[in-house]
Amino acid sequence: MSTLNDDDRANLTAYLDGELDEEAAQALEAKLSQDAAARAEVEELRQAWTMLDYLPRSSPSATFTHRTMEKLSLEKLPVETGKMPAAGGSVWLSPAGWAAAVAAALALGYVSSQHLWRPVPDPDEPLVKHLQLIEKWRAYEAVEDLEFLKALDHPDYFGDDLGS
Repeated sequence: MSTLNDDDRANLTAYLDGELDEEAAQALEAKLSQDAAARAEVEELRQAWTMLDYLPRSSPSATFTHRTMEKLSLEKLPVETGKMPAAGGSVWLSPAGWAAAVAAALALGYVSSQHLWRPVPDPDEPLVKHLQLIEKWRAYEAVEDLEFLKALDHPDYFGDDLGS
């Protein structure tokens, strides 16, 4: 019994014509080398293949080319299928739609640019903001009670220095 499966039998014609790729041809040859029944089957097919050369060849009729070309030209003729109805909108509706789309794109671009390109904060800003405190830090360091320090801020004790 032959070890050739249905796929191998389908590939035999391509194998005999030399049309199989390298991998499939090697796989089929490996099966043929291991099984004498499969080799006999291939040899029978090869003999039948060579017998085809002895059959008379038929030639097409004189009008074959003309009829074929006529059928092809008839297939290429355009077929009128009907016309699509025209869009039922105003003439200005399309430009207005484009204008609205451009305006929306510009607005979106402006809003996103405000969020993406924020100015980098100055790292010295907190120091500048509290410069008076930093300059008098040595004097404030000795204070143990915050309530005492707040009481010193009362204008009755030292006067209002901010006015001068």
